[in-house]
Amino acid sequence: MIKMYGYLPAWGLSDMSPYVSYTDAYLRMSGIPFKAEILYRGDLTATPKGKLPWIIDTDGTNVSDTQLIQYYLEEKYGDRLDGWLSKEQKTISTLIHRMIGECWYWMVVQTRYRRDEDFAVYDPLWVQFLAWLPVEQRGEPVRAFRDHLLTQFWHSGTGRNSEEEVEFICRKLTDAMSDLLGDKPYVFGDQPSSLDANMYAGLVHVMFTPFPSPIGQYCRSKPNLVAYTDRIFDQYYGELRQEREAAAAYLKENLKKRKPPNPTADHRLEELFKAPHDGPGVTR
Repeated sequence: MIKMYGYLPAWGLSDMSPYVSYTDAYLRMSGIPFKAEILYRGDLTATPKGKLPWIIDTDGTNVSDTQLIQYYLEEKYGDRLDGWLSKEQKTISTLIHRMIGECWYWMVVQTRYRRDEDFAVYDPLWVQFLAWLPVEQRGEPVRAFRDHLLTQFWHSGTGRNSEEEVEFICRKLTDAMSDLLGDKPYVFGDQPSSLDANMYAGLVHVMFTPFPSPIGQYCRSKPNLVAYTDRIFDQYYGELRQEREAAAAYLKENLKKRKPPNPTADHRLEELFKAPHDGPGVTR
């Protein structure tokens, strides 16, 4: 059986990472047997590329990167999800896969890492993730992880936009996904494709998670996207319902506490990149 390594399940999602959730959804939808494994102590140096997901097939084959994993699975086990698509639909799917992986991901990052009040929602998860460390040693890895993601956010270009500008871009992407789906059960019709696995993973990481970002609120304002994510959750993730309901209750409380944008909201990005800095690799 295939082993798929990820981080941790969280908030009624199969994993705290949208990339791992995508591979998980692909495997479930395609009916390929697999076992999800939590990477020991989150040690990314133990993985081939320092990233997750990472799969090891029954013959020992190692594959990293969500799209490469999908292509490998299609070649090894048959194109179970996309074999029925037309050439044009496969072309559209390929392009939107890259949009979700290379653009939408930064929308997810903003909802979690940009503001202190959002990142604080991670605290209970980090307690679980770093349980093998003494309490007094957990603070520094958490700070370093946030700075690492914000560094990537900045260098991707998205983090150089204001909070409101990123939200504006995200609304355009959300509108496009909503319009593409329309009133269909799945993106291309009555059965799921690999694009549904990826789109579901991208959406639920802002819709189901308890971060009080306007990005998640806007996605939840689209009835067809709510019905779509609920439909896939009900079919493939029913065992996570209790965790999802707990996350929804947590989000409801967090939305009451949401503060409007203010000049100090980007203080960590300011400290990392906009103030004088002698660190390596900083581009202004």
